[in-house]
Amino acid sequence: MKQQILLGQASAAGLLLVVSSLFYGRVFDGPGWVIPIMAGSLVAGLLAVLLTQTSLNGFMRTVILAILGLLFLGLTVLLPGTNFGTSAELFDALVGSTIDGWRNALAATLPIETSAPEPIGFATTLAWLAGAVTGNYLGRPEGTAGVLVPGLLLAALSLPLAAPTGVASYVLIAGLVAAALLVSLVRAIPQSRVGQSSSERVTEFVSERLLSERLIAGAPVLVALGLIVPLIAAVVPFGNDEPFDPRQLRRAEEVTSTATNPLAEMKAQREAAVPAFMLDLPAAPAAEFFDRVTLVALENYDGVTWSTDSTYSATSQDIATIETPFQSIEVRQNFELLDAESPWLPTGGSVTNLQGDDIWFDEVSGTFLDRSQGELSNYSVLSTVVAPSSAELAAANVDLSDLRYTDTGIDIPGDSPITTLTTQIDGANTYEQLLSLEAFLREERTLVNEASSGTALGRINEFLIEDEGYRDQFVTAFALAARQQGIPTRIAVGYRITQVNEDSTEVFLDTVTTEQYDAWPEVRFEGIGWVPFDPVPAVSGEAGATDDNATQIPEGQPAPSGPTPQESDPTEDDNLDDPDTAVSPTIRVLIVSGTFLLVFPILLMILIVLAKLIRRRHRQNLIDPTDRVLAGWQESKDRLLEAGIEIRPDMTVKEIVSTSRRELGVHASASLSALAPYVTTTIYADREPDASAADNVWREVDSFDRQLGETRSFGQNVKARVDPRPLLEKI
Repeated sequence: MKQQILLGQASAAGLLLVVSSLFYGRVFDGPGWVIPIMAGSLVAGLLAVLLTQTSLNGFMRTVILAILGLLFLGLTVLLPGTNFGTSAELFDALVGSTIDGWRNALAATLPIETSAPEPIGFATTLAWLAGAVTGNYLGRPEGTAGVLVPGLLLAALSLPLAAPTGVASYVLIAGLVAAALLVSLVRAIPQSRVGQSSSERVTEFVSERLLSERLIAGAPVLVALGLIVPLIAAVVPFGNDEPFDPRQLRRAEEVTSTATNPLAEMKAQREAAVPAFMLDLPAAPAAEFFDRVTLVALENYDGVTWSTDSTYSATSQDIATIETPFQSIEVRQNFELLDAESPWLPTGGSVTNLQGDDIWFDEVSGTFLDRSQGELSNYSVLSTVVAPSSAELAAANVDLSDLRYTDTGIDIPGDSPITTLTTQIDGANTYEQLLSLEAFLREERTLVNEASSGTALGRINEFLIEDEGYRDQFVTAFALAARQQGIPTRIAVGYRITQVNEDSTEVFLDTVTTEQYDAWPEVRFEGIGWVPFDPVPAVSGEAGATDDNATQIPEGQPAPSGPTPQESDPTEDDNLDDPDTAVSPTIRVLIVSGTFLLVFPILLMILIVLAKLIRRRHRQNLIDPTDRVLAGWQESKDRLLEAGIEIRPDMTVKEIVSTSRRELGVHASASLSALAPYVTTTIYADREPDASAADNVWREVDSFDRQLGETRSFGQNVKARVDPRPLLEKI
């Protein structure tokens, strides 16, 4: 029977661990997390239970579980996801999966790929610890609630990574509540009543019956309670209907909303020619591979201006980057800012490591935002620059994973000059077609620095008809023509960091000024990333007079419409720092669920006390004196049961009194001894007792309660009052 109860407890605790592990399905991509996290917690719990059944002390059990945990982590996470050849590399991978795993998980894009060993390794470590501690608690007969803590913590630690939102979150939370209550139910089985001697066989039968009855009657109730809790939280009248997401707490997201239009600022910036930043390249690559740095990338076009809806968030030092089969080089860049007017920070290539404070990162565009309010002066980045050959570019396919980059934003008429421009695209593959478009604009159109800037569709048509214009019109015409052909294109705004000397050699600039402020179109290729093109002629032509288009955007002014960086639409991120932000449904679910788990045991104890008082009052007010006498005796037997005195159904009144005198002492059982003759007479006498005899019985019952309470401490009396066993016994 003892083994059956332990098996029941292990099954209930295993269910709690499974439900807790399911929360990580929102964190990781695909089913690769199931074995490391879910199976890891269950295996650790099973091993811990088995070890508690041995003669090993606690220290040895901990050492064995720790060694087995490291072995499990290595087999399920480190070996499949890490390439290492030395013990030092193995140690670094182990540290990355434990100490650094949480930070890497917070910085990663959700859902996290399970091929990254650090985040999945850290979650596996948490799951193993949760299972091991749970199994250790199962081996202890005391402590009903202690076994709940590891599973609940395992689920709670997943929330800062990815909060469950929507209907599925309610299901998960309901399951968590129901599983926790089920564990409490099974743990409440009185193991002290289980024995092996022949005199205790009846007790074993009663305990088994109690276990079956509790599971059959209690499990559906617990499931119903688990479903009711999130339902109540969902209808509590708080706030709006936006789901709460703890990712907003770990990484406060903000859409740029106060920056000027970077493309419209190009002409003014170039004419100002003031120092922007100093750039140090400790190991400068060839200029042909690295000749520019990007401030911001613009992906949205509304027929008037280019804009971005990039969302920036705090980032860690290490930044995940895509793996590429093509040749690549690493470039270290040390920046010293001289002009802090721009909210964006220049960086080149795909950044993999960042050294600087208050710098936020947009994972989609790969650009950085200065959140130091002008206090940032120095920062350093390490970037990967992909350098494919012309043949590799010609063989590569464009990356169509994000169709925003193929949207022209407006319907372009068939007779528009932009449509005519696409007829100049020619080549055997996409790369050659882009080169032909680039060459056509460079050779057939004239750059006029005195021309009016502006990217409205009317201005672009005018530029293509008149064959001359400013820089922003060249890059816009290229991007729109490419997008009309379904080629993913964006416009990058940044700085050129090289110049050509008199001897035609290209050298890097130590100090970059706003005169190098520039823009260029970029096209995304699979496995390569964004590849820049240069449709703007290197030398400007003669100045020519042009009329401003009616829809042209004046220099430095906000765009008339659209979520531009200068004038963006309000978003939910604007309310993150508002102390009056309303509580949302899912956080209400968590609050109500947590409160329910804390308050439910207290409410249950209050209900037990009330049920006992009501039943006692009912027994005391019975009309038939015989029923009152027997009810009084049953009430005293309930007190004995609360005191831990085992009473078998085959015991006589005299045997019960004798056992209580031996266990409780003469003083505590004096009234019980005085009560025994009334009960014996009622059971065996020919005549029924009168009302006075029933009154005497209940006076002795009250006296027995007082005497028993005087021999116990306050805590023991409270424990006796909330003991549910008398309510489970047959009246």
